[in-house]
Amino acid sequence: MNLLKVAKWELRSTLRSRKFLFIFLFQIAVLILTLFMFSGFTDVLESGEALTPSLTGFAELGVIDPSGLIQGQLNPDVLDIREGGDAGSVLVVDNFTGIPLNATLYLDYSDPRRSVVRDEVEAAVERASSLISEEFVKSPGPDPEVREETRGEPLPVQLVTRVMVSILLFLPVFLFGNLVVDSIVGEKERKTGEALLAMPVRRSEIILGKCLSVITVLALQIGVWMILILASGFHMVNPLGAYFTVVASSAPVVGLTALISVYARNYREAGIGITLAYIISAAYLIAPALAYMAGSSGSVSPMTLTIKMISGQALGAADIIPPAISILVLSIIFYGLAVRLFGRDDVVFGPRPGILRLMVKP
Repeated sequence: MNLLKVAKWELRSTLRSRKFLFIFLFQIAVLILTLFMFSGFTDVLESGEALTPSLTGFAELGVIDPSGLIQGQLNPDVLDIREGGDAGSVLVVDNFTGIPLNATLYLDYSDPRRSVVRDEVEAAVERASSLISEEFVKSPGPDPEVREETRGEPLPVQLVTRVMVSILLFLPVFLFGNLVVDSIVGEKERKTGEALLAMPVRRSEIILGKCLSVITVLALQIGVWMILILASGFHMVNPLGAYFTVVASSAPVVGLTALISVYARNYREAGIGITLAYIISAAYLIAPALAYMAGSSGSVSPMTLTIKMISGQALGAADIIPPAISILVLSIIFYGLAVRLFGRDDVVFGPRPGILRLMVKP
């Protein structure tokens, strides 16, 4: 097929490009640095330490804690702890007579250090709760009936890790838009489009072949990134499923990039259009993932499905079908429009019609 011949030619040209090899290796170096920094961040979360400056008396906190359970867990290296309410922010703890232990934090919102106070109190409450739970388990009595209820993912470390790994896997999808732009807009800039269209190849095969070569490069990059992430110690229960989900998700993004590149006159127009389009695309991927973090159980976007595959959650039809349909429908729309526009001489050679005119007289 001519489509495969075009894809093969474009792929060979891309892999031989020094510019591509430099970008490819540079992105891998950035990924390794990101993984190193993120690994340190997760270690801090797992240790239970607060991500705040270690400055003695950095922030003031008044404490009223008759039992001393939470006060004993506060970090004096960060907080200037004062007995009673003689401070802007005050922590009031009820006298402990048994589970539950109630505590109320009154924050002084005029103090720019209030976030430090809040973080330290939350960390102290977690440590105090752990101590109370250990004492409760050790105490004699009937065996408790324990039930684990999950909604979304366990927070904070596990979910933060899986979301960040998912975001890292999707980054190559948006980093290689320049390949599509250079392949299509570059033909216009270099005045080689006429020679290309004179070849015995359909215009649809030219567009689809160029996009197929970019998707192949993306599949290679995503695979390399996944290997590096796994080698860094991050666990994925279903890495193969996550890999194919991310690669499939790249298809509509590449199609959208091709559509913008076909219509654009030059690199500047293409860059502006792709920037706006990628912001919308990223919102489509990330917003449902944030909703999932908040407790939603559905998989509207491919990123949510990827997170569930990474965590090994049991998947049903409601998790797989919506992302698959969105990928398929968006791909058909974007590639169909890109092929249609590339088949018009006025779009390719000019004078280019406006968007409204294209909508009225396609």
